[in-house]
Amino acid sequence: MQHASPRCEHNQAGLTTNRKLVLDALLQADRAVSAYDVLQLLRGQEVHWQPPTVYRALAFLVEAGMVHYIQSIQKYMVCHHQHCAHVTQLLICHRCGLVQEVPIPESLVEALEQQAAMHQFKMIPQFLELQGICAACDESAAN
Repeated sequence: MQHASPRCEHNQAGLTTNRKLVLDALLQADRAVSAYDVLQLLRGQEVHWQPPTVYRALAFLVEAGMVHYIQSIQKYMVCHHQHCAHVTQLLICHRCGLVQEVPIPESLVEALEQQAAMHQFKMIPQFLELQGICAACDESAAN
């Protein structure tokens, strides 16, 4: 949460009470969560919103670069980088749902940017979603 307010100021928008509550719920979640999971977490704190309120806050947080929307599993997670103007990869365990955000080596990013430039295309900051099996699930399957 310590990086949230400066990032919002940088994006010319305020971190309202609703947005702070949603961001806090995401920070407290131990995994990527759906918008309805966020709604349930908030209801546990006696916050009784309708889904559109959560969706609006999530949309702002995604646009501000503080939260990632993981399209392949339709869930949200906090971006733990101070500045999210980077290309990163999200490793998504197909079994347990664990999502890990890890940087892509700069050499690979440069190669991708060069290839895109050859086609008169400029990449924007983004993340790649990669599905697989985490070490814990792989180990438990072997036993």
